[in-house]
Amino acid sequence: MTKCSLETVLRVHSPQFYWKVMTRADLGLADAYIDGDFSFAAENDSLLNLFMIIIASRDANSSATKSKKTSRGWWTPLIFTAGIASAKDFLNHFLRQNTLTHARRNISRHYDLSNELFALFLDETMTYSSAVFKKEDEDLKVAQLRKISILIEKARIDNKHRVLDIGCGWGSFAIEVVKQTGCKYTGITLSEAQLKYAEKKVKNAGLQDHIRLLLCDYRQVPDTYKYDRIISCEMIEHVGHEFMEEFFGCCESLLSEDGILFLQFSSMPDERYDEHKKSSDFIKEYIFPGACIPSLSRITSAMASASRLSVEHLENIGNHYYQTLQCWRKKFMENQSKIVALGFDEKFIRTWEYYFEYCAAGFKSRTLGDYQVNCNVSLQKQQMDGNIHHKCLQICVSRKVLFMIFPRATTHILIAIISCILPDNGLGTLKYILELIYLS
Repeated sequence: MTKCSLETVLRVHSPQFYWKVMTRADLGLADAYIDGDFSFAAENDSLLNLFMIIIASRDANSSATKSKKTSRGWWTPLIFTAGIASAKDFLNHFLRQNTLTHARRNISRHYDLSNELFALFLDETMTYSSAVFKKEDEDLKVAQLRKISILIEKARIDNKHRVLDIGCGWGSFAIEVVKQTGCKYTGITLSEAQLKYAEKKVKNAGLQDHIRLLLCDYRQVPDTYKYDRIISCEMIEHVGHEFMEEFFGCCESLLSEDGILFLQFSSMPDERYDEHKKSSDFIKEYIFPGACIPSLSRITSAMASASRLSVEHLENIGNHYYQTLQCWRKKFMENQSKIVALGFDEKFIRTWEYYFEYCAAGFKSRTLGDYQVNCNVSLQKQQMDGNIHHKCLQICVSRKVLFMIFPRATTHILIAIISCILPDNGLGTLKYILELIYLS
């Protein structure tokens, strides 16, 4: 067991600190920092170090607590889990599920804060996802443009393609992909502020003939035509656990048969996902209401169960996210006075400082990942589906023979027979065949 060598000294300014941490665990710690109930003896990296120490403490004790369920959040240390879970937090989490109505409200709470605010910590491209760096001191804009070029290359976009971008942000990818490839681009967002900014950006670039922007949910994209490429860069975190299958079903229905779906998304460890999906935490409560960071297996299982999509290529670029977040935090803190001038208060600034360091610790410790995934329609699954339909037809034709052999056959006997004929084709196919036998 490796001992954590980091140190940080907390200065507690209010007894409320102890009560908040005891009763609300990680949310209580966040509340205490935001309210100024504690600070650090040394300012440099102290908040980041605190999170790294907490993660190390959790990992060191994981073998002793394997049989116990973790309480909440991705970094829950034992000393903070004794508090009583807040019914209010759970209710808020439940009520923020991303239905069509709630999804727009959840997105608006973050992305419609102020375009001027985001411009004060993002780079000039206004790209709000992990960059890809070649060196530690590299300019963030250069690293973001590299990421965009990598995305275009991995998705294999050319001038004949129709491209759908689910979660188009402030329009930087739209302009770059059209400039580099000459494709026809459609971008959707649920943020009115993003849409207005992106439309102006596209007009200034003179690319209105190639770029179409819509205020639209992924579940309501007009099915005017199929898209050759679908891109979703760090948007799937806003889909929510309950709607993951629906997301992939929608993607498949909009994608051409030889198309590619490209995803970039932050990821939660599999062993922590079950608790994460059903509980509140700092990110869900203060930053991204309705968010759910998926595990990699949650993505692949939802994809497999709801679509014919399959993974072609996968890469974890999570190590670049730590550096991206540090760039954002540095610029954000340097522009505190300008942020206050926009109408945001000191609590807001402390909340966002906490947000940047909270996430940075997750990526630095490799608790969180950031995956780039290429997906295409599985030809093997298409062939299997064709074989299933052929077998179903054979069974329908032969149903009279089955009833002659088993005039009073029970469902269990029929299941056994069909399992022999169609191994491993799932309960959905089995249910369909039974209906054909009984109801035809």
